[in-house]
Amino acid sequence: MFKRSLPISALAVAAAFNLPAMAQEKVTFAYIEEPPFATTINGQPAGSDVDVARTVLARMGIKDVEVKKVEFAELLPGVASGKWTMNTGLFVTPERCRTVAYSNPIWALVDGMIVRPGNPKRVSSYASVAKSDARLGVVKGTVQLATAKAAGVPAERIVEFGAQEEIIAAIKAGRVDAYPNSALGQRALLASLKDSDLTLAQPFEPPTDSNGRAKAGFGAYSFNQANGAFVARFNAELAKYLGSDEHRALLAKYGFVADEITPALTAKSDALCK
Repeated sequence: MFKRSLPISALAVAAAFNLPAMAQEKVTFAYIEEPPFATTINGQPAGSDVDVARTVLARMGIKDVEVKKVEFAELLPGVASGKWTMNTGLFVTPERCRTVAYSNPIWALVDGMIVRPGNPKRVSSYASVAKSDARLGVVKGTVQLATAKAAGVPAERIVEFGAQEEIIAAIKAGRVDAYPNSALGQRALLASLKDSDLTLAQPFEPPTDSNGRAKAGFGAYSFNQANGAFVARFNAELAKYLGSDEHRALLAKYGFVADEITPALTAKSDALCK
C-alpha cells in the first residue's frame, strides 16, 4: 500500500537537492497623488520617489513591485500595520519615527505657499500669516500644520483637508488664502494645473534654523518597524545610488535643484528621529 504523498514546497525541494531557491520577493509601494514625487500619468504611476524606489529595489534584486495609490491619511497606518511594504517619501519627524522605520533621507526641501493671483493677504512667510487674518489650508497630518502652529498661526485660522485637491478648490473659492507645502511640490503642482487663478507667494521666507539659514525638511521612505533587515538592505543600495550622476539627472528631470538633493546625502534618519 502506498502512502498518500504530502505536498512539498519549492523551497524544500531546492534545499533537498542543494538547488538555488527561486522565491521572488515582492514589494508593495504606496503613494499619493503629489507631483513631482508621485503621480499617475496615462494610468501609470510615475514621479521621483517612484523612480528612485524602483531603481534601488532593482539593485536589491527585486523586480516584482506593485505600486498602490492611497490617501495621505492611509500612508503611515497602512505600512505600520503591514498592509504594504513601503511608502513614498515623507518628512521625517520624531513623532512619525515612533510609528514607522525610515530609510535614510532622499531629499531636503523648504516650504512655499500657493495663493491667489496678486497675493491679496500679502503672504510672505508663516509669521506673516500669523500677523494677518489669512487662513491656511493644510493637509491633515502634514508637518506644515505643526510649522504653522509653531509660527503662531491660531488654530481657528488653520483649516485641515484630506487632500491637496480640496485645498486648491478652497483657495479658488476664497475659503482659505494660502496652501503651504514643499516649494518643489508647489512648483510642480502649479506646472501641472496650469491654472491662472493660482500662483506662488513671492518672495517667501521659509522658517530658519539657529544660524538664520532656511530650514529644510528631510524626506525618506517609510517601512514597518519589524522590517529592520529589509530597511538595512535598502539603505545599503540607496547609499550607492544617491548623489550619483544617474540619480542627479533623474531628479533634475523632475525639477529638483542641487540644494534639494545635496543636504540629504549626508543626513541620517536615526539622527532626525531624535
